Amino acid sequence: MKLAIIFGGSSNEHEVSIASACSIIQNLDHQKYEIFPIYLDKNNQFWLWKKDIHTIQPMEIGVLPVPLEPIEEPFLFLKTIDCVFLMIHGKNGEDGTLASVLEFMNIPYVGNNPTPSIITMDKIYTKEILELNHIKTAHYLAFTKYMDYYIMNGQKWNFNQILNFIDKRMSYPLFIKPANSGSSIGISKVKRKEELELAIKEALKIDVRILVEQEIKGRELECAILERDGEILASVIGEVLTNSDYYSYDAKYMNKEINTKIPALLSADLLQKIRQTAIQSFQVLNLRGYSRVDFFLDEQENIILNEINTIPGFTEISMYPKLWEASGICYRTLLDVLIEESLKK
Repeated sequence: MKLAIIFGGSSNEHEVSIASACSIIQNLDHQKYEIFPIYLDKNNQFWLWKKDIHTIQPMEIGVLPVPLEPIEEPFLFLKTIDCVFLMIHGKNGEDGTLASVLEFMNIPYVGNNPTPSIITMDKIYTKEILELNHIKTAHYLAFTKYMDYYIMNGQKWNFNQILNFIDKRMSYPLFIKPANSGSSIGISKVKRKEELELAIKEALKIDVRILVEQEIKGRELECAILERDGEILASVIGEVLTNSDYYSYDAKYMNKEINTKIPALLSADLLQKIRQTAIQSFQVLNLRGYSRVDFFLDEQENIILNEINTIPGFTEISMYPKLWEASGICYRTLLDVLIEESLKK
């Protein structure tokens, strides 16, 4: 089978995507698949990574693939491929853009369908749908920047009014997040009003839609979801143990010593409820294939859904493959299942 792995891209998660792709290539069955690593540079130009597949090892974040050969007619090239494994995090990948192109070309691919990908990439839309389906999320407010003003709750605001409204309606600490971003990029923790302006301006560098969330004091938990033979499966629950204020980009991808507990030490009843909530969220958002669902468990043992990742990290320290390995599905088998399921769409 001719299998293309598309990675890189123009998003701010470019380097993470490269690291994920390297781990996937290393763990694929090289006898089963003829592998074509397709690198998208930050201008979305298509390149074929010409390195010997058998020598590819996990790469440090920030290292770029070489040598490269330009693909002059990328879409004609893709028509010769049996299946595409999408591994572009964030913009143009996780947001359903490339999936839409592959759907149009009738090329099978590993990844979620375009519409739910678009929705789940946007943290605000996701929260609204989850709460309509009685899935608890952190207390929040949201606003959108237009030209030199802002829209919140259907009304027009200036920047100082936004700052004052947040200060009066929310309790610190807060998290300021771009609505469309991943890997914790553009997120700031704010402990007082004086920090709000800088945090919002940092988030606005990523997106014009901004989410302001109440901090949840509790445990960070993750669950991996996988579709297999018509069933939606939930992995064991893992816990992220971090000494930082939150599970940041560096903690996720730069710190190989990040401490995780798999499976998490919780009661059987709580573990089952978290798994059920993960499956329910996968269903109400009409997701397909796979995802990673992140939760908080607060001090009153309320299960609070933090976010859903439709193209989670696949690096050597990423939680998605680690959770399935702890659930009895090794990395290579996991990749086989994802590819096999994509051919059934």
